[in-house]
Amino acid sequence: MRRVGVFGGTFDPPHIGHLVVVDQVLHELELDEVRLVVANHPWQKDGSRFISPAARRFEMVSVLADDCDRCIPSGVELEMGGPSYTSATLKVLSESEPDCEWLPIVGSDVAGGLHTWHQAEQLAASHKFVVVNRPGHQINASPGFDILPLEIPSVDISSSELRRMVSMGRSVRHLTSSGVIQLIDRWGLYGRGG
Repeated sequence: MRRVGVFGGTFDPPHIGHLVVVDQVLHELELDEVRLVVANHPWQKDGSRFISPAARRFEMVSVLADDCDRCIPSGVELEMGGPSYTSATLKVLSESEPDCEWLPIVGSDVAGGLHTWHQAEQLAASHKFVVVNRPGHQINASPGFDILPLEIPSVDISSSELRRMVSMGRSVRHLTSSGVIQLIDRWGLYGRGG
């Protein structure tokens, strides 16, 4: 049975911290690959801010994934449409590729809130979660969730910080790939360019 990590997110924009997570999880847990699953409609962020169109976020993730072996961009949630629920995504992946063990990957900053996720009890009963450390957060998860804790090198960067930097006209070189920066410039995302 193949072991595949499922690293979902808004990826608005994707950055070097995402690549560090993927690389470390692949290496430390000896996974066959990691899927970067782009959220179609991240329902937990409703109304909090403008979110770039899913197709553009998927294109940025595809460009970023070029720099990472066994890192596969996935548009499964875009194909499903509607709000993005990890439970539904894992069900579709499990049904389409039953020869895989699917391991969702989350940061320690969100692991404590897993009980608030859609169909949380079903998720807790059916999947082991990889929980990686994030600066300022202990590795733990909501009660009832089976976790694989993984300490990785801390990269204190976030998509929100990159958006803020771009909006201020600051350089984000080396914080994401040059290809992602070119797309941000071309589309005028986060207040940059056209």
